[in-house]
Amino acid sequence: MANMQTYEFSYLDNIACNTEVHMQILTPTQAIRLRTSLVGVDPQISIILALGSDKHWQQAMGFITQGQEVIIRIVKSEEPGANVIAFKTCVQKLINNSGRWLLVDYPQELQQVALRQHSRIPIHVESALWATPNVTGEDSTLAKPLSQGNLSDISIKGGAYISKKTDAIQKGDSYQLQVRMMPDMETLSIPITIKNIINIEHDKELSQYGFSLNSPQGEAEFFVQKVILNHLLQ
Repeated sequence: MANMQTYEFSYLDNIACNTEVHMQILTPTQAIRLRTSLVGVDPQISIILALGSDKHWQQAMGFITQGQEVIIRIVKSEEPGANVIAFKTCVQKLINNSGRWLLVDYPQELQQVALRQHSRIPIHVESALWATPNVTGEDSTLAKPLSQGNLSDISIKGGAYISKKTDAIQKGDSYQLQVRMMPDMETLSIPITIKNIINIEHDKELSQYGFSLNSPQGEAEFFVQKVILNHLLQ
């Protein structure tokens, strides 16, 4: 276990500058989510982030104070491993003289997921299945989903979706999987094909729908990356 932790922290220490970072400020009343980039890592001391200046950052500045708890998610997608690293930490300080930087404490624990592995990653994310546009021929804003449920696992090859049993979803047919991301983030959708339907033993009203993703690898990786970001540390 110690060797694995050492590897994970070494991975964090060597993440390149300008890597995309998602930050969530933990407040009792609202979820504040910001996007920024990595300036650098001072191993065992701090993580240095670029201090944003857009309207979202301006609205959040009152909450960015020393000791404020935050969640950091770093997406390292330019390499074969394509990892997401997530951890809880606290704000150290803001630096405005030598550069517009935000310093947060170096983490004590990490969660790390390799997005391009073939094994499925357990998750729980609210989602829905829609008829494909060429089937309905309707404006998607006016249509209703065929089913509402949640994703229970995901990989770049496919996953599992759980919802109430319905005759509207059939094995071998294609649908549009829509995932409701965190508040103030986009809704993502991707085409899928249902590969199998399994009854849930502990709840006879539910079924698990195994599916494959019907998209090029790059689009599938982007979708899975966003879904896992939505799931980690929620």
